[in-house]
Amino acid sequence: MSLALARQGRPASVLGTDFSPEMLQVAARKGERFRGATELRFEVQDAQALTLPDASFDVATVAFGVRNFPDRAANFREALRVLKPGGRYLVLEFSRPPFGPFRALYHFYLNVGIPLIGGLLTHDRASFVYLNQSIRSFATQEVLAAELREAGFRDVSWRNLTFGVVAIHTGVK
Repeated sequence: MSLALARQGRPASVLGTDFSPEMLQVAARKGERFRGATELRFEVQDAQALTLPDASFDVATVAFGVRNFPDRAANFREALRVLKPGGRYLVLEFSRPPFGPFRALYHFYLNVGIPLIGGLLTHDRASFVYLNQSIRSFATQEVLAAELREAGFRDVSWRNLTFGVVAIHTGVK
């Protein structure tokens, strides 16, 4: 996500964070190949307890991570805290397809296809079973939007992508 933002050339700087130092090492290696005017940095941070200053970012994003936070509300409070007034929080996350027949097909794929294919390719079926369970038990688009509003975001909206398999939620401070 950090590199995608940096490639846009609009931000003056991008700070990529993760709880896992190993994930940041991978990101930093990719970042070394980045050529552009945007400053790109990486830092270990707990998204539920950021050590970043108040009102210091125009945009905060998370991609496929909110679903795994033990305390989503803590993350939402922290995102709101570090955003400048008018700043935007964008959450890209797996969602629930609204069209029933497609949702049934997708859930079959999650239950059977993902663990089977992932297990065959990586010999780690359990991780793909967890992925399926975490996606299926995650909040619907409506529930996640309500959680963002409850945290203090305004103008909360979402846009479904891939027929609702994923959605981008947006909230404004």
